Amino acid sequence: MGEDGYHDEIPYVDPDNQNKKKRKRITMKEYYSYKLQVRKNEEHNEIIFCSTGLTVRLGGRLFQQYVVDAFSTVEQARLWWLRTHQKILRSDLYTNISKKLQKGNTDTANVGKGFILPANFLGSRRYMQQNFQDALAVCRVIGHPDIFLTMTCNALWDEILEMMKHLPGCSPQNSPDIIARVFHQKLQQIVDDIKKKNYFGTCLGVMYVVEFQKRGLPHVHMLIWLNSDSKKNLSTNVDNYVSAEIPDPLKDPEGFNAVSKFMIHGPCGLQNPKCACMKNFKCTKHFPKKNTGINVKKGQFYLDNRWVVPYNRDLLVKYQCHMNVEICCHARSLKYLFKYCLKGHDRATVEISSENGNATVGADQPVDEINAYFDGRYICACEAAYRIFGYPIHYRSISVHRLSFHLPGERTCTFTENDTLEKVARRNRHKRSQLEAFFLLNQTDPSARKYTYDQIPEHYVWNEVDMIWTMRKKGSQIGRLLYTHHSAGEIWYLRLLLTKVCGPTSYNHLKTVNGRCYNSFKEACLNLGLLDDDKEWHEVIEECAKSGLPPQIRQLFVHIIVNCQVTDLLNLWQRQWKSMADDILLQRRNLYGEEPTTISEKQLQFYVLAGIVHSFFSL
Repeated sequence: MGEDGYHDEIPYVDPDNQNKKKRKRITMKEYYSYKLQVRKNEEHNEIIFCSTGLTVRLGGRLFQQYVVDAFSTVEQARLWWLRTHQKILRSDLYTNISKKLQKGNTDTANVGKGFILPANFLGSRRYMQQNFQDALAVCRVIGHPDIFLTMTCNALWDEILEMMKHLPGCSPQNSPDIIARVFHQKLQQIVDDIKKKNYFGTCLGVMYVVEFQKRGLPHVHMLIWLNSDSKKNLSTNVDNYVSAEIPDPLKDPEGFNAVSKFMIHGPCGLQNPKCACMKNFKCTKHFPKKNTGINVKKGQFYLDNRWVVPYNRDLLVKYQCHMNVEICCHARSLKYLFKYCLKGHDRATVEISSENGNATVGADQPVDEINAYFDGRYICACEAAYRIFGYPIHYRSISVHRLSFHLPGERTCTFTENDTLEKVARRNRHKRSQLEAFFLLNQTDPSARKYTYDQIPEHYVWNEVDMIWTMRKKGSQIGRLLYTHHSAGEIWYLRLLLTKVCGPTSYNHLKTVNGRCYNSFKEACLNLGLLDDDKEWHEVIEECAKSGLPPQIRQLFVHIIVNCQVTDLLNLWQRQWKSMADDILLQRRNLYGEEPTTISEKQLQFYVLAGIVHSFFSL
């Protein structure tokens, strides 16, 4: 006796008529989210076995496989839609469509470029990159974050164990949906403690990213921004918020038990050379630290304060899980912090070869030294359940508006394969982009003329339906212009002008300097003094340093000195070399396993020059 699984004809029912959705069928994600809920009236019955009761949960690891397969099916359906609609949904510049129409071509089959995996697809490379740049835009406005917090799920939380009483025969390790739901509730609770209850002080913003360990437990990386008064209080009372010592078991037994259970690293080193953190016979986490005397027993070893991970005592005792709390005291390391938080999913590399060890190739094809490789997503049961329930993987309390821009007449249009060019041109003739609406706003609203393009979202709201900017009545938002490489030409100079000129009413207004309208945006930048004395190249490197990593900055430096005209190369080097050196100390620490405290500034410059030479010969 069985039941139907998901199919496309399951009706969408809203008994309270509160949902305004117009669709009539439920999605696959909604179906599996419904199936994973625990209901009192669905209990195990010895006579009738139904997949909606407890029977499926008694499968143990097979239930985990069911959850993973369910999410994989949902994800595959999304990817299938994107793949099958790549050729249907197209985009092109409005000027190209108009030119084709003027030539009498009304067919869109060969016009436009197909879409690729978009930035709004959760987990894609563009998704992570855009969120990375959004986080740096927040830093540009309110400064660097003050606290870095990592919280790992505890599979033995009281809430989870209490739930197991209602699921006889089930265990926490085989209940990924319960773990995902409890972890999400704990995460909401700690965000509420930080934002609304101001545990660390007045909170300006919170950003977190949820990840999943290989063994299946979720953990979160969180960045916290505080206001100026709270920053001062944190710096003067840092010991009250962060500790790396074992509490006295007589004075603070709760703290001692929590630290002993959740915040002791290892043991590793000589005591356990096979520990996962060991590399080249040294701990990659740089343990042990400095000893202060109190010991705890972990396994068969006695460990002291040298093995304690920094923590906050009150949060640790309250949440009863691993909770690492660090103070962000170095602004130049923030890019690595964001990059670590937004590095993306775990992946596994799979090699496919024939039985004799060689990939199958044609007779006339050269043998590839790298056989067929595929990048594979690693999905654990907890991540599958977390995603099926629709919980956010990435959260940022401060909203960032991504501002698009384009050269005159090069606004992007979208259309389907069956649309005629005449229809596409007619539909897009009266549409406005965000930049064109910004020009119109400055023509009609004098108060908007004191802002640059990236400052507009702080005071106005983009109306997607009417394609206009309207006065902001509540909330706040940060504006960020999409990144453009310097080699893009005129559009890069347009971007530079949009960040410098307040209240432009047209493209010609941007190109007008001292009453004269120049032919190009580059000439306007030059006459505004933005490119004098190599200011252009300083601007390019500083812009790249805001979101790029040192290898990228070194490559850009090589590109500038090889392909561009630099009048004072020594001055450019002296002012910009430090932004190319942020990874040198990290490389040496990974190489030698300890902090290189004796390296001088002169030596650091030589290391940077060696990296530049390497980038030069790799061109």
